[in-house]
Amino acid sequence: MDSTVIIVLAIVLLALIILNNIKLLPPPQPVPVGGCAGTQYGCCPDGITPKMNIYGTNCTGYIPPPQPQPIGGCAGTQYGCCPNSTIPKMNPYGTNCPGYPPPPPPPSPLIGGCAGTQYGCCPNSNIPKSNQAGTNCPGYVPPQPIGGCAGTQYGCCPDGKTTKTSAQFTNCPNYPLIGGCSGTQYGCCPNSNTPKSDSAGSNCQTM
Repeated sequence: MDSTVIIVLAIVLLALIILNNIKLLPPPQPVPVGGCAGTQYGCCPDGITPKMNIYGTNCTGYIPPPQPQPIGGCAGTQYGCCPNSTIPKMNPYGTNCPGYPPPPPPPSPLIGGCAGTQYGCCPNSNIPKSNQAGTNCPGYVPPQPIGGCAGTQYGCCPDGKTTKTSAQFTNCPNYPLIGGCSGTQYGCCPNSNTPKSDSAGSNCQTM
């Protein structure tokens, strides 16, 4: 009985050693019917693997062909080439160029044009005016007072800028008194030739 068990164990051990030394072989590649001639694009250079396209990009050791240069150089393309490259641009912006950012979106057009805004547009521009006078327009010049000096109560001083506060030029700079202090409406300040601006002489310097 003991010898029988030893024999069985020896047989099992021998079988395990044999199975451990057996190398698993890869499954055989299917051979196309009709050989390479029976495939659409033929076989790879190894003569076994069918090519998946006319270029055989799936074949081991495939090397892509060089990019064709445009006839006439970049000048012979429709949109020229990418910056620092011979890659032809596919559109005027060169969106296919390496590292090229997308162009900014164009400004949204005014609905209805200038006529669709409240105050219209600035002169020679599509900028909508912010008010009737167009104070936001480039080169805006504020209008002069309506009527100029003629639109004031007493007109202007001889300098053409200063508005007179009375008919006697009392506030005009460097203008001599007509008729002296007696020619002014309220006379002059005490011990001075400065015309009083009112009967109380509120503009006179107190001593």
